[in-house]
Amino acid sequence: MKYLAVFSLLLALAGPASAATGKQPSRILEQRQAALGTDIRKFRHLVPERVEPSTQTVYYTNKRENLRVGAYTVTGISYGFYKDKLCSIELRVMGDGNCKGIHNLLLAEYGPSQRVAAKSENWTDPQVTLRYTEVPQGFATIVLASKTLMEQRLAESKLPAFHSA
Repeated sequence: MKYLAVFSLLLALAGPASAATGKQPSRILEQRQAALGTDIRKFRHLVPERVEPSTQTVYYTNKRENLRVGAYTVTGISYGFYKDKLCSIELRVMGDGNCKGIHNLLLAEYGPSQRVAAKSENWTDPQVTLRYTEVPQGFATIVLASKTLMEQRLAESKLPAFHSA
C-alpha cells in the first residue's frame, strides 16, 4: 500500500467546491486505501504521536504526508487506532483562510450540518461521524470517526476492571 497520502477526507475534499450534494460522510471512504477499520499492519511510515490510556487509542502521524487540501494548508493529521484498527482520522487546520476554506468544502460536499455548539458541526450517517470544530477562531479540528469502533470502545471502557469474557 502506498504511504498514507490517501487520507480519505483530504482526497475527497481536494476537488472544486460545488453546490451542496447532501452526500453521506461515509461515501468519502469508498475507493480509498485507508478505510476506517483497516488493520494497522496495512499502513506504512507511521510515527507514534500520543496514547490516550482512558480510551485505549494510540495516535500516529505520517511525516511523508501531503499537508494540503486543494489550496488550503493543514498543520497536522493524526490517525487513531483502537485495538490496531483505524477508528478515527483527525485533521488540524490553522488560519482563518484555511479554516473557512475547508469548512466551505465540507458544506459544499455534505450540505448543512447538525450544529451541536456555536463552533462545532456534525455530519453523520450509519457508518461514520464527521465533526468540524473551530475554537478559538482560526484553529479547527476535523475528525472522521467510525461509529462502530467508537461505540465498541465506549462500551468496553465501561466494563468493570475484572470481567469474564
